[in-house]
Amino acid sequence: MDKTLCRYHPAQPATWQCPPCQRAYGNCCIPLNADAPDETPTCPLCAGCLQFLGAANTAQPFWERIPAFFVYALQGGPLAFAALLALASLFMPRWIVLWILLFSVATKYFHSVIEASSQADRQAPSLASAFGGEGFSLFFKQLAVFLIAFAVLWLAADFDSEALYWAVNIGLLLALPASIIRLALDKELGAALSPEQIGQVMGAMGWRYLILCAFLFILWQSPSWVTYMLSSGLPRVVLMPVAAFLFGYFGVVMCAMMGYAVFQYQGALGYVIADENASAAYPAPEYLRRRALAEAEVRLKEGQSGQALETLAKALERDADDLKLNERFHQLLFGLNARERCLRHLAHYLPLAARLNPALAATAVLNARQLGADYLPDDALVCERVAEALLQRHKTREGLSLLRNLHQRFPDYPHIPRAYLLASRGFAEGLGQLGPAQRLLTFIRTRYPQSPLLGDVAALEATLGKLTESS
Repeated sequence: MDKTLCRYHPAQPATWQCPPCQRAYGNCCIPLNADAPDETPTCPLCAGCLQFLGAANTAQPFWERIPAFFVYALQGGPLAFAALLALASLFMPRWIVLWILLFSVATKYFHSVIEASSQADRQAPSLASAFGGEGFSLFFKQLAVFLIAFAVLWLAADFDSEALYWAVNIGLLLALPASIIRLALDKELGAALSPEQIGQVMGAMGWRYLILCAFLFILWQSPSWVTYMLSSGLPRVVLMPVAAFLFGYFGVVMCAMMGYAVFQYQGALGYVIADENASAAYPAPEYLRRRALAEAEVRLKEGQSGQALETLAKALERDADDLKLNERFHQLLFGLNARERCLRHLAHYLPLAARLNPALAATAVLNARQLGADYLPDDALVCERVAEALLQRHKTREGLSLLRNLHQRFPDYPHIPRAYLLASRGFAEGLGQLGPAQRLLTFIRTRYPQSPLLGDVAALEATLGKLTESS
């Protein structure tokens, strides 16, 4: 079965489907609201209610989880169940009623493991759950399935055709896991015997069903192999409980694998089950932010740039200082070449970005210069921080242009010495222009004799002097 992927992020599996739009969305596009857990997510395009796909596209293949099934059977419930079988093989009287009761408990427990595993429940059922509630009739239904299978095989043997016998034998071996799965989930004998419903399980998995059968056959034979290897060194009184314990343990492993196969192929089987690693839900403010970003991206990819802008604009009305929303809004305005609106937005966005993430502010200034070559921020601190970020990116000329004549543009700015010291380093290190660098240092020393940065000025002057002599 091919997995359905998110329409807008092809590397992500789909978890939601919009029936009217016929679009599949991943968790990347559909955040959940933790403050309204019962709220059904809506389509970013048509606002219709989305259909949950469960983990049909996100489940890990069962053959990659083989070790996890063995670990699953090492939990308290399965180990207590295996220990019960071992003790029964030693001490329980050979009364048929007691043994039927024991097999009823075992059948109920095995089926409960399939059911729990099909729901992606990592906690195995407790042993106590096998003694309570309904489900003991499953033993007789499962017994009926085995008796019918044996009868079919016995009839095939009567035809005195070895080819027919082995064909029927192999067919029954292949059909039994699907039949057991159907009985465990539907609790109906008719479902376990129905060729249509058994075929649905096999068809849902396709050729991978053969992989499941191969693993199940190996696991089914494992207790016998281990018991055979121990038979020469252990007395019968010890060997019997060991064999019973191994039967219980490997039986749980097999059932866990069958149940998880249902979880993996739930879509084709008509089930909707959430993944154990379901998408996280977010508090209302974060949820609204993520939804706006996702909707804007979807609309942009659909060619609805105007609606994408308005989606972000409404989100910014709720939270004007959200850096991610502002950054995305700026990039969208710049990409659409909306010059006037982009420059107006920079008046708010640049101070915010310069404070929280100067690298984003530097990118925004470079974008603004493409819209207007003479663009300059109207805040001295923003100019200084963005200039520093540009110098770190080796955009020396662009960074220095923000600091040019800063003392004239902002005469009341108290950090002119710091800004010009930065500019001096830019001239010297970035452009190799020692003269302008020296003049800026002289300016600082002359105009700001009380500056605490004079020590740094002197150190840089000494370095420039050595460079001048060496040149």
